[in-house]
Amino acid sequence: MAVAFPFDESHRLRRLKTFGILDTPAEEHFDAITRVAASLLQAPIALLNFIDETREWCKSAWGMEPRSVKREESLCAQALLTNDFLVIPDATADAQFRTHPQVVGERNVVFYVGAVLKASDGTALGTLCVIAHEPRNLSESERATLKTLAEHAVLHLEKRQASAELLEMRRRLDEAEHHQEAFLAMLAHELRAPLAPIQTGIAILDRPEATDADRAWAREIVRRHVGQMGHIVDDLLSTSLATTGVMQLNPEPVAVKKLIETAIDLTNAAIVDRGHTVSTSVSDSLYASADLTQSSIVVANVIENAAIYTPENGRIHLTAEGDDLNVFIRVADNGIGIAPEEIDEIFLLFKQGKRPLARSVGGMGLGLTLARKLAELHGGTLVARSEGIGRGSEFTLTLRRAAPQDMPATARVEVAASTTPMSILIAEDNHDTADALALYLQLSGNTVRVAYSAAEALTIVKEWRPDVVLSDIGLPDMDGYALIRALRGLESLANTTFVAITGYASDSDKIAAMEAGFDAHMTKPVDATSLEALLQRARALNNPEH
Repeated sequence: MAVAFPFDESHRLRRLKTFGILDTPAEEHFDAITRVAASLLQAPIALLNFIDETREWCKSAWGMEPRSVKREESLCAQALLTNDFLVIPDATADAQFRTHPQVVGERNVVFYVGAVLKASDGTALGTLCVIAHEPRNLSESERATLKTLAEHAVLHLEKRQASAELLEMRRRLDEAEHHQEAFLAMLAHELRAPLAPIQTGIAILDRPEATDADRAWAREIVRRHVGQMGHIVDDLLSTSLATTGVMQLNPEPVAVKKLIETAIDLTNAAIVDRGHTVSTSVSDSLYASADLTQSSIVVANVIENAAIYTPENGRIHLTAEGDDLNVFIRVADNGIGIAPEEIDEIFLLFKQGKRPLARSVGGMGLGLTLARKLAELHGGTLVARSEGIGRGSEFTLTLRRAAPQDMPATARVEVAASTTPMSILIAEDNHDTADALALYLQLSGNTVRVAYSAAEALTIVKEWRPDVVLSDIGLPDMDGYALIRALRGLESLANTTFVAITGYASDSDKIAAMEAGFDAHMTKPVDATSLEALLQRARALNNPEH
């Protein structure tokens, strides 16, 4: 006989397979259902069958041995097409079924009733059927009983599936909680580690016996470890922005060679510290569609990962090639390699490969998570490959290929930095932050006043015109955006330069600052030297006669 299929057959088969019921051993629960069905309908045979691509597979049989039959020879497959009930009072007298293999064959079906087993979403999975060898009719009460038993069989299946899903979800939650706890413990370690040398450096600076060389060394120690803490915070923020999709990219044709050179510059310290040799092979003519800053971070994080997991004096090799559509940037190392079961896990948030307890190499393990998210935001991919432990690893970043664009004919004109002392107003509610920055700027000969609230800043400018306003965004009485809008409305401040100094550092935060009227945006903790250089350039642009 020709096989007929329900119109949603592909969906039906997928749904059936989610239950994991096919080709499983007998179970008392389902055997009880077929036993009750045969007893209540006073029939010799009851079967619980599921229909897959090619067969009628029997999960439970009462009155005969369970066996599979071809789908084209199955009455239950015919019942499936009704999506409800198939009742055949006398198959030998039914023109459609009198020659059916299960009627004329060994099964000798004369009376047949099949109640379709339907999942809660209406998907037909199989049947609960009752068979007799003589003609008979089906009463309404028998029909209702068989339907109830069929519903009970499916309910048991779905409850079991839900229970398994809950257990799996619980396992994943427990695993995620374990990874998060390990991550937080590692975060505490990484943040505490720089504090010890910072505290020691400050103590040395306080000692009257310290020589100039001692003080210079202590200042360098403090500077380096404050930078390390800032790097940790930046990694946390960038990963948060990337994983939530808040980060905005500005893709443009980027020379892949420049991208790789920028990434190597970003990781030079890690490479030099561990004595690695880095080599590259990339064509000058290869371009990718990418945000130069963020795509460089992707490659830099992969290089830094290679530097960390490669023993000292190792080799790191970068290659780039392209096809008609894509660019492939590969970073290969001869490091410790990756176990097969960890290939996918190394990209998960709060998950790292095994590292020494001493953690002398440092790092939060966020680099690869951030790198993959940034790659995906570019519309690309980042994958890892390794032959196993001790056999090195290779990471491949795929980006869309771009045609090179001509550079603008006019070169950028660098503005000479102004060295004229400035009058600066700092609007910041954190007294220590405001006072420390004020002192630093005063030491450069600038006149500085501090306002610890927006209202205080507005009062100060009524009788004093600052060249520069440095404002936090999260002020207690009025946010920094509203404050700058108010200050921009004052004619006396028409030539004032406004700079946001804030912990709100996403691309959308920067755009909001520019739209509010700020001339520049700097993220806390701000580097005082970089800030002063920015202010000097800004004043030179705003006041070219100076």
